[in-house]
Amino acid sequence: MSRAEGTGQAGPTAPPAPAEAAAPAEAAAPADVAVPAVPPVRGAGRLWTLGLLRSELGTTLRRWRTVALLGVLAAVPVLVGIAVRIETGGGGSAGGGPDGGGGPAFIAQITNNGLFLVFTALAATLPFFLPMAVGVVAGDAIAGEASAGTLRYLLVAPAGRTRLLFTKYVTTMAFCVLATLVVAGSALIVGALLFPLGDLTTISGTRITFAEGLWRALLIALVVAASLTGVAALGLFISTLTTSGIAAMATTVGLLITVQIVDQIPQLHAVQPYLFSHYWLSFADLMREPVYWDDLVKNLGLQGLYLAVFGSAAWARFTTKDITT
Repeated sequence: MSRAEGTGQAGPTAPPAPAEAAAPAEAAAPADVAVPAVPPVRGAGRLWTLGLLRSELGTTLRRWRTVALLGVLAAVPVLVGIAVRIETGGGGSAGGGPDGGGGPAFIAQITNNGLFLVFTALAATLPFFLPMAVGVVAGDAIAGEASAGTLRYLLVAPAGRTRLLFTKYVTTMAFCVLATLVVAGSALIVGALLFPLGDLTTISGTRITFAEGLWRALLIALVVAASLTGVAALGLFISTLTTSGIAAMATTVGLLITVQIVDQIPQLHAVQPYLFSHYWLSFADLMREPVYWDDLVKNLGLQGLYLAVFGSAAWARFTTKDITT
């Protein structure tokens, strides 16, 4: 009787414990399975890229170094315009080559039409000042962030290395366009203040209206900006090789000077057509009637080649680089 009572008492008291313990597990299991993964918001990556690009543009343009570079570029047309005005006294000719193939021929036309100061200023700044400014910005793009210790923070999701590198290059190219327009705009203002404006004579001797001359000046400015594509890609690649922004900028500017020297040595004529600076002054052909497109196409094709080679090299280096700063 006592064994029966013990069995009867054990029956109702022992089983409820596992049942109570199992109940929450059975209730929790469907809840874990039923919670769906939150899908990524469509267009979030694109919006992040635009936000990152806007931030990079703002940061670049707010730097005192960038403002100083743009100030120097804006001062070049002022100096050229004042020098021509003093030399000619507002009339006569400032000299220049007879064939009109470059800057000197444009200088000879400034006293007749201030719009030619735009072409002269671009021809004067393109060999060194413009590419030097672009080299400084491009060289500091990645290496500057590494030396400041902010590169690791920029690589947090969803930025990514490829997206950051693309944003840096677009920012550099935006600076190319801005710097070129600063030179052209400053030259146009100074030319209008110091010299007459009106219809102008092309290098070929034909007359075009002032409106068409303005259109060609804008087109020339865009071609000059596109001519800096190769320098920007080269500087960005160098920027991925070091963690020192100063070293990257100095190396880029040093290579720029070296290429310019090599391009002037007659004995090295075999390699000169492959230098990114060789066809830079071909923009003067846009002031011919009809326009000569051969060197212009070669220039743009060569810049595209440098972009493809050094852009790919920068991507390969940056995406495999061990980021420690």
